[in-house]
Amino acid sequence: MKRFLFFAFLAAAFPLFAQKIARPVSNLKNSYTIENSAYSVGYAGNYGIPVWEMHEFSPKMLEGSFTAQTDWKADDRVKGYRITKKDIEGQKLEPVQLYPRTEAKHDLTAQASTFLTSNLVFMCTALKDNIWERITYSFELLAKQYGTVYMYSGPIFEKDSYKVKYMFNNRIAIPTAFYRIALYFVDGKPAYKCYIIKNRIPTDYDRICDLENFAYNIFQLEADTGIDFFESYIDVNFRQDKIKFLEGSSH
Repeated sequence: MKRFLFFAFLAAAFPLFAQKIARPVSNLKNSYTIENSAYSVGYAGNYGIPVWEMHEFSPKMLEGSFTAQTDWKADDRVKGYRITKKDIEGQKLEPVQLYPRTEAKHDLTAQASTFLTSNLVFMCTALKDNIWERITYSFELLAKQYGTVYMYSGPIFEKDSYKVKYMFNNRIAIPTAFYRIALYFVDGKPAYKCYIIKNRIPTDYDRICDLENFAYNIFQLEADTGIDFFESYIDVNFRQDKIKFLEGSSH
């Protein structure tokens, strides 16, 4: 009985530990997950790039840097085409690391290894500089306020597979949009922020508008991507809201 109470206390006091082992679940064909020391990444089908990536922010992590070579070395578990620097020469789209942001930017050895992991998506450069990084910074502020924040990122593709555009000899899919999600806890209860941004050159309005203009319904995002992001841990209120959404969208 005492042992049961001890573990019950741990579950209540440290809900983040439970969430740490909960990964997004994809219903896409040929899905598989790769766990790394600093992040987890999921692949599916023949897209050639990750369909989701998950890592955590914390105040302690924000003060340090991600320079461990084990976080960046080429991962032979990744199936399919591997991106090289030669592949991206002269391309209009910028390869953006889903994790982390720019920590290996000045480490050429680490950067080269990152290309080999295929932990990349292809994004309009202006989009990355104007909106993607603003959302990242907003998630860092959440981490400073609430402690650990779990961040999910990934691409959104055309629902009609025949309309998906590819590059590199039809091996790498080009997303039509990207999503970013932050899961955090307020007084022990889960909360989240969800955004989507279209993969195009931002307009003048996009550059100055509030980030909430990019806010998106998490349940609709799950329908768009075929991924359940944190259903395995989220609380009962979240599940009830999801059921109501699904019931409303089916009519």
